[in-house]
Amino acid sequence: MPVTVPLQAVPNQSFTVNLSGVVFDITIRYCAGIMAMSLTINGVDTIDNIRCVAGSPVIPSQYQENGNFLFITSNFQLPIYTQFNVSQSLVYFSAAELAAYRIPLPVPFSLANLNPIAPAPLRMIPQNYAS
Repeated sequence: MPVTVPLQAVPNQSFTVNLSGVVFDITIRYCAGIMAMSLTINGVDTIDNIRCVAGSPVIPSQYQENGNFLFITSNFQLPIYTQFNVSQSLVYFSAAELAAYRIPLPVPFSLANLNPIAPAPLRMIPQNYAS
């Protein structure tokens, strides 16, 4: 079950949260009309001042073994501190939850998938072809 991280409706905030046994140090700042976020995972700087956007994972894929965060807003508006805990929130998904939501990769297509004696699709048969 995703966890909603409590945010304050203030322009600049820093806090530490322990989720799934991992310590996240989060800093959210208001900069020139947008929100920017910095993140440290277990004392290791991971993100420095990225732009906060709705519906997009915060942590890059190579660091998702500890889970990930997502800003949820109404109508995919840009996150803004005045709407934190009103119509916007920060949600944490654990690594297990992320794995459950991942779409499996498609099976690669190769010549082994072709049946040489199967009829060709109609779009591949030349016009005026007489059999």
